[in-house]
Amino acid sequence: MPQARPGWPEILTALALYLIGIVMLGLWMSQIPDEQAILRINIGGVGNGLVGLAALFAAYALRVRDLRAFGFRVPERKWLLVGAALGVAAFGGCFIIEGVYFHFITEPNNQADFQTAAQGGALSLLVLIITGAILTPLGEEFVFRGVIANALNRYGAWAGVVGSAAIFAVVHGFNVILFDAFMVGILNGILFRKTGSIWPGVVVHIVYNGLNLLYYSTL
Repeated sequence: MPQARPGWPEILTALALYLIGIVMLGLWMSQIPDEQAILRINIGGVGNGLVGLAALFAAYALRVRDLRAFGFRVPERKWLLVGAALGVAAFGGCFIIEGVYFHFITEPNNQADFQTAAQGGALSLLVLIITGAILTPLGEEFVFRGVIANALNRYGAWAGVVGSAAIFAVVHGFNVILFDAFMVGILNGILFRKTGSIWPGVVVHIVYNGLNLLYYSTL
């Protein structure tokens, strides 16, 4: 008998709860003044991780009460190494994407808080890496690969990989980060489809975010 897997009830539950949580988090963050930008961005990172975890467990509680069905499987070590390599490649790819994007479009810097926190000294950078390069990727991968890509994979690679990457990108907003997120979503969707595990994609996401934050610290 085939193992149960997430479907549309899990997608709708996880995505709705995630979006509600992110909107509420954004409203809270908007009340924090610019003078406390470092606090604001770290609250965002912690909140993103917690919202993603809550959305996952809401989906888990519906029908398929088996975390393995949501990608909580130990992959072969080689796939974790592949994830690390793809994280580095994605970091390089974002410079190409953003170079093309900003050649045609001018928009406000939506990464200013990250840059401020990354340049706030060693302790500030360390906290930012924990919140922005560990907790945020975990929360997002739980929802967008563990639930959404997972459930959409039943309709084939286009739905599972491209469809979930498009949803992931749109949630990041209509700015340059949409295209960066779509790239990461494609890579992680492929890895999830090949391995059935969320962990290689988590590695991609952690390496990608971490390298970006380290880069911000040098600006």
